[in-house]
Amino acid sequence: MTKDLVCGMDVEADNAAAKTTYEGNGYFFCSTNCKQKFDADPAAFVNPASSPISATNEKTVNENETMTEKIMNNSNMQTITLPIKGMSCASCVNTIEGALNSTAGVAKGVVNFASEKASIEFDSKLLTESDLVKVIEGTGYHVASTHEKVIFKLGGMTCASCAQSIANALNKAEGVLQASVNFATEQANIEYDASITTATQLEKVVEDTGYSVVKTEGEAAEEEKADEDLLKVEKAKKLLFYALVPASVIMVLMMTHFMMTPIPYYNVVIALIGFPIVFIFGWETHQSSIRALRHGRANMDVLITMGSVPPYLMGLAVFFFPAASFMEMATTIVTFHLLGRYLEVRAKGRASQAIKKLLELGAKTARIEVDGVEQEVAIEMVKEGDVMIVRPGEKVPTDGVIIEGKSTIDESMATGESMPLKKKVGDNAIGATINQNGLLKVKAIKVGKDTFLSQVIKMVEECQGSKVPIQEFADRVTSYMVPAVLLMALSTTILWFVFPGFFMAIITWGEPFLPWINTELGITT
Repeated sequence: MTKDLVCGMDVEADNAAAKTTYEGNGYFFCSTNCKQKFDADPAAFVNPASSPISATNEKTVNENETMTEKIMNNSNMQTITLPIKGMSCASCVNTIEGALNSTAGVAKGVVNFASEKASIEFDSKLLTESDLVKVIEGTGYHVASTHEKVIFKLGGMTCASCAQSIANALNKAEGVLQASVNFATEQANIEYDASITTATQLEKVVEDTGYSVVKTEGEAAEEEKADEDLLKVEKAKKLLFYALVPASVIMVLMMTHFMMTPIPYYNVVIALIGFPIVFIFGWETHQSSIRALRHGRANMDVLITMGSVPPYLMGLAVFFFPAASFMEMATTIVTFHLLGRYLEVRAKGRASQAIKKLLELGAKTARIEVDGVEQEVAIEMVKEGDVMIVRPGEKVPTDGVIIEGKSTIDESMATGESMPLKKKVGDNAIGATINQNGLLKVKAIKVGKDTFLSQVIKMVEECQGSKVPIQEFADRVTSYMVPAVLLMALSTTILWFVFPGFFMAIITWGEPFLPWINTELGITT
């Protein structure tokens, strides 16, 4: 662990957002913004006491010290995770991260392309969630809403004041946007931020006020979320299949027409078959291109659109005057792009499924002892200090220490050890491990995000979101490649108009041994 000399944050060298070298020493930073400030005047940060700092530089140092105090010592610092839609390549990630990290009040913004989420550490006194959403949407991407609604059927209310008490408690709960309780129907309608709280935690808020939740509607919400990635894979698979079949037909017709025998009305057939491939199955790609260009940037989708739509439209010129047809090329480009998109979505789906499988390892409920009486509660309602009763064959609900009983516990999910370990009073028990034999009473010492399983899940998510050096290099190349390709294409077009004789001489020279050149048409095919 090292320290960012600009803002003062602790930074892991392997996961640093940026790094630089000064006087033979390496320095790591939490964001590219901090690196740029360091590069502007390294001596001011490395040796602030001995460096000849001008009044302007002193002001800069003081500003950085103020930033450090805000970031490191400010209790208003929060971390939020926002789901992002519309990303199609690594350059999209770089665009969003650049916009976030250059925003005043944001300490660090990291975008995970695999999970399509942005993790943002920010000062809640300077920024709100809405401000961060506007920053992201200002780059041309969409922040999926994490707001959800749930209806609780309540029990135990006897008058209107009971309903008011529950409503007040819910509206004060963290993550609740709006809550209303109807005494006549005995229902609570709650709108909440799913990234901050859950329906189970809201049930606990109601029960803490002395009332009960009889029935919860919308319990399938989590299961629906679990299927979202599979739906994306199925959609990408269908688009690929719908495009691949007509594209294969076009390839067969093209080889037959040019290598065997001419096909009557060939161009008409190709235009009709190719239209849905380019403009229907590839529509999402074209939409992404339009959004990117509207915000003054170019991503990989822009290249796909420029490589498919113009060639198809230019190919229609064959119906009006002698020209070369490019419609076959347009359909092939879109089909290969859909193949790549399918493979990408499938890989991302597998990554998210790995997280879900880890989540499934945890226990859903727990038996706790309250005043000598067993009660079965949801795992989210277990608190530190609760005494959990674990029977043979059951999972240990959460991390704890054994206070009564002895048994053997299968900890293979945590340690990889296939043989169960003997456990006695005073030994630790890891949540989600399986009790083999013997009744145990375990005192909960870690719950929620502090448990071993939760930490493993967090580490897996961080690993999926982190970038190895070669990936960072590939992302940088990608961010430059699209503008470079567009610049070369534009330069070629301009040079053709300026020096037509020069290029025509080259084409004429290569015509005898380059089969795709036809000077009789005046253009290259």
